[in-house]
Amino acid sequence: MARSQFRSQGTANNNALDLLGRKKEPEENLWIAVIAKAVDDAIYSSDYREAMISIGWIESECKDFKFVCHLVGRDPNYVYRKLKKQLQQRKQHIREFNDNIRTGVNKGMKIKNALLAAKYKIGGKLGRKHKGGYHSGGPRIQIQSTGTATTHLHKL
Repeated sequence: MARSQFRSQGTANNNALDLLGRKKEPEENLWIAVIAKAVDDAIYSSDYREAMISIGWIESECKDFKFVCHLVGRDPNYVYRKLKKQLQQRKQHIREFNDNIRTGVNKGMKIKNALLAAKYKIGGKLGRKHKGGYHSGGPRIQIQSTGTATTHLHKL
């Protein structure tokens, strides 16, 4: 095999960076990756907790966010303005998802409690026989604030 007379000038990414202007320093690429990861988590992550953390970091415009934007050479207000609409839509989607989960759990618990009450015949009239004896038929012990115990008998 014959050797190619042309040698590779680096990877495609390095060549693209050269075409677009000055070559970025490795540190600058690192901070670009930090912002890119935060944006990716905020908009596309399937882990809604991580998405909300990233959204909060971007929206709060805290010192860390401003510092990272400064290291990349971007204005934090510009970055936020460009992402604002997508972040609001994502937050709304996450809120709706959480509300649907909460509603489903509440409905499920109501159904479960109703089924358990019917299965074990919980509730009903006083004095009706149940597995452990009679409802409200025996003595009850109450602990008073003084630490003494008193016994109360309930009438049927």
